[in-house]
Amino acid sequence: MSLRVMFLAGALMSFSCNADSVWQPIATHATMLAMVLFINLVFLGSLYVLAITKGKRHRGLLETQVQEAQIDFLTQVLNRRGFERRITDKRHLKGYILIVDIDDFKRINDQYGHHSGDLILQEVTARLKEALREEDMIARFGGEEFVIYAALQNKHSAQELSCRLVSAISANKYPLPGADEPLSVTISVGVASVLDSLNVSDVTSRKGVLSSAFKIADSNLYKAKRLGKNQSVMN
Repeated sequence: MSLRVMFLAGALMSFSCNADSVWQPIATHATMLAMVLFINLVFLGSLYVLAITKGKRHRGLLETQVQEAQIDFLTQVLNRRGFERRITDKRHLKGYILIVDIDDFKRINDQYGHHSGDLILQEVTARLKEALREEDMIARFGGEEFVIYAALQNKHSAQELSCRLVSAISANKYPLPGADEPLSVTISVGVASVLDSLNVSDVTSRKGVLSSAFKIADSNLYKAKRLGKNQSVMN
């Protein structure tokens, strides 16, 4: 009986040693694979975080570039592209378009130089912005021409605004470097209602509505010029 027990014990020990010798390489290999997988996961996770960070920076850079592309560099108000994009994003267009033009600006450039002309543009912009409400939209369309959209409810409010703009520009003279005396500057303004232009026959879309309002405002601007400048005209 004791011999049988000893034989069985020896057989079990031999099997255990053989089992260990078989499974040990497998366990070692599995451990190495797990370590490699862990390292790969850490590496891929780092790449993912880096990609997300770079993506956010890239989007931020693109947004900055888009915004800068819509801003006039000299006056720091919207340019034509920025104005058109902002106004097409508006859900409602009830209001008025005002086209503002600095009177005799070419003479200012010719007599005092383009640097002085730039200073006048910047100061005129500042005075226009000060006379506008925060929700009004102003843009420099090029040269000495500005366009304003104001969501006003009636013609009387639009007339008050246009007269306020004219007075704001002409109220005080503009000192220029090298000039003997401060310069007098005036503007002419053409005003049109966006809603009034709905009766124009070529209006078939939102773009057509704005185009018609611009045509009317531009026509009124030239009327203001012909009438002697330094004033606003509205139908």
